[in-house]
Amino acid sequence: MFTTVRKSTIKSRIILLMTAFALLIATLLSWFSYELITYYQRKTTIQATEFNLQLVSHIIEQDLIDLTTLAMTSSTNSSTNTLLTEYFGSAEASPKQALNVFNAMQDDVRINRSYSYVRRLIATDNSGKFLQVENFGTSIPLTIHNIGQVTGLTNDAQEQWDRVIKDPLSNSYGIPFVFPIYGRGATRVGTVYLLANTSVITDKLKGYALPEHSRLLLTLGDHHYQLNGDQVKAIEEPYEPVAYTSDKPVGPDTELSMVKMQDDGESHIVVSYPVRSGVMLSQTLSSDQFAPRSNIWILVLLSVCLLVLVLSAIITLYLTRTISLPVEKLKKRMDKIAQGNFLLDSGIEWNSELGDVGRGINRLSQDIVALMDSRLADEKQKQELEYRMLQNQINPHFLYNTLNSIKWMATIQNATGIAEMTTSLSRLLRSIAKDNRRLMPLKDELSLLDDYFLIQKYRYGSTVTMVTEIEEEALLGGLIPRFTLQPLVENAIFHGIEPKGRGDIVVRVTKSGFTDLLITIEDNGVGMTEEQIATILTVPGDEAKGMLENIGLRSVNERLQLAFGREYGLSIESEPGRYTLMKLLLPFRQRE
Repeated sequence: MFTTVRKSTIKSRIILLMTAFALLIATLLSWFSYELITYYQRKTTIQATEFNLQLVSHIIEQDLIDLTTLAMTSSTNSSTNTLLTEYFGSAEASPKQALNVFNAMQDDVRINRSYSYVRRLIATDNSGKFLQVENFGTSIPLTIHNIGQVTGLTNDAQEQWDRVIKDPLSNSYGIPFVFPIYGRGATRVGTVYLLANTSVITDKLKGYALPEHSRLLLTLGDHHYQLNGDQVKAIEEPYEPVAYTSDKPVGPDTELSMVKMQDDGESHIVVSYPVRSGVMLSQTLSSDQFAPRSNIWILVLLSVCLLVLVLSAIITLYLTRTISLPVEKLKKRMDKIAQGNFLLDSGIEWNSELGDVGRGINRLSQDIVALMDSRLADEKQKQELEYRMLQNQINPHFLYNTLNSIKWMATIQNATGIAEMTTSLSRLLRSIAKDNRRLMPLKDELSLLDDYFLIQKYRYGSTVTMVTEIEEEALLGGLIPRFTLQPLVENAIFHGIEPKGRGDIVVRVTKSGFTDLLITIEDNGVGMTEEQIATILTVPGDEAKGMLENIGLRSVNERLQLAFGREYGLSIESEPGRYTLMKLLLPFRQRE
């Protein structure tokens, strides 16, 4: 008797595997949860920022539109523009003309909805004549001597909210809008200069909830600024945004990018929304805004791992009592059976799955003797069946020779019908008995179909006819499972034409697309209903009892799908009382 020393038990390996697996799952779930929360928090933060920027930008846009309209009023197609054109075009303009133009410009400023953001409005012919409307605030008076300090008042100047400049006549900062003044014939007669206070931007951001470590940025043309309260500070370091593609914005106008800020050296996601052409409002997002605190997640992961280890210890104690001890008893019982002790042991029949094993071992010990007796009886029965099979075998050569003898006797006696039927039957039987090909050329299959129909023709006479139409001779080389067409023609005769009394069958072979073969068998018999068609192709049942037993329409469909795939097979169209059309779709192959 050999004793096997186990280095480890199955129980210990299972527990070790379960513990490792649980720890792995806990770690993966914690990591996945961390990444998932980070992703959705980042996505939510971006969407919220996008919504806030969009809301503020629309308000700012309306003010910029109003201010642009104010400047355009002096530029073209208005009464103010007409007065300016006449004033600038007059060589000896009177003070009254200047006063009329000033009053018109002042009225335009006052009725504008965004007039409170106008720092100054200047109109000049760039040749010495100029008029200024200063909204409020103190500044140096505009004279012929200092008007040159105002940038953008040249003959070809044109600028639309492209930068923030310091007002040369005061200590304030503003955003200039410079546009030509057009006179008669669309000729340029001067320049209108509107300086808007930067508060047109900063006032809308006073209630804006800006998270910690985030920045509000303003882009005017090619210039970039950081917004901090009422201050608009130019960004001196290189500002080079890179496209951010990990997330997608909700709105089509919103842009996402990555920018490395020089003050903290970190890369930030930047959400930008256009206020109008050339004006962009942006907010940077710090990674702290959408990354959960890592120390909390580490604490959670350690807690989960500790819980897994405690549960593993509890499971170990439980498995020792419920598995290890019963398995040891089962092992001792099997050792006794191996030694020839087949007595029942009720002590291993517990009320558990292992008790089922114990009851099975007891049944096994009782069935061994009966099994040996049964095996001897089976061997005896096997010998008897083999003897009967030898008695029931028929020599195929004897059957073929007998059919040939009948054929020659019928030929000698001028009974050509019997000779033809015997020849066809001989070929059919030979194909059934000796042809082991799974697939055969369509030409051979049609030849077997002709032999079958010849036999049926002598049975039904002229009441049944069959015509075969081939689109191309090359199609006859395509492979088809053996005895595929015969059950379909047999079904057309027995269930379609015979109940009607007479009818015709047409077999057509055509191409279907570039690589498929379509074979149709149509008869003008009694037809079928949709329910009958569905039952034939889907419901298992007794197959046709024709020349080949157990090969009916459903079997033909299944054999085609097994041979070529689910996209091929048999389909049936029929109209009761008129016709039945069976379609076989299969790939055109000339070799297996």
